[in-house]
Amino acid sequence: MKHVVMFSGGAASSYVAYLLTKDKSIPFKDIVFLHTPTLSECEDSEKFRLKVARRLKIPMTVWGRGEDIWECIDRNGAVPGQFLPFCTQQLKQEMKEQYFRYLKKCGEDWTEYVGYGPDEWMRVQKATARNEALGRNVRFPLAEKGIKSEQCKSIIRDEWKIELPSAYATLKHNNCIPCFKGGKGYWYEVWKNYPEQYRKAAEKESEIGYTVFKDITLFELEKKFQNDKEWEEMQMNLWDFIPCECWT
Repeated sequence: MKHVVMFSGGAASSYVAYLLTKDKSIPFKDIVFLHTPTLSECEDSEKFRLKVARRLKIPMTVWGRGEDIWECIDRNGAVPGQFLPFCTQQLKQEMKEQYFRYLKKCGEDWTEYVGYGPDEWMRVQKATARNEALGRNVRFPLAEKGIKSEQCKSIIRDEWKIELPSAYATLKHNNCIPCFKGGKGYWYEVWKNYPEQYRKAAEKESEIGYTVFKDITLFELEKKFQNDKEWEEMQMNLWDFIPCECWT
């Protein structure tokens, strides 16, 4: 039985792996640190992943397409979004399924571990139902133990002495930058802190002819961001952000 931690490279999934190493019922050799790369996160994400893997003494298993978010967009000829999340499906979910097929071919059973926390119960419920329909086992150690993401970050930063990915300074998750499933409040943070990525996404909209939001282009949205008063009146919730299946 393999115990597969979906390791996005974020604080939550890092701490999930740590919890498994402390579970005496789980043979250390059967813990799999599975990373499905998108090659589109903040520049220090890989350094963080390697430091966590070395501290826990678990080698990373990397299973990916070998393309970043921009190559995925070009290949599909479309811009992803909340209702068209092909980036998540192709760069993460399909790669995970390929790895599970590999385990099955090797005659291995497995349990999947995901870093959803106690404040993400809707995601826990959906993932549980999806896996039950497939006859699979899935666990959510953080949700089960009531451990929140901020607690994981604090332990990693203050006790493990590992610097968190720089994306956490302004964003809630260490996902792709930009994450096309984010809401307008999220895109404001990208525009403010990652202008190069914001401009590239806006140019992709113009090039392809599809937009992230139905009612406005990213270039048009940028004009509202520049007008602070208009933006403040427009936004209802700065963090109208729907995270993708990044396993945090």
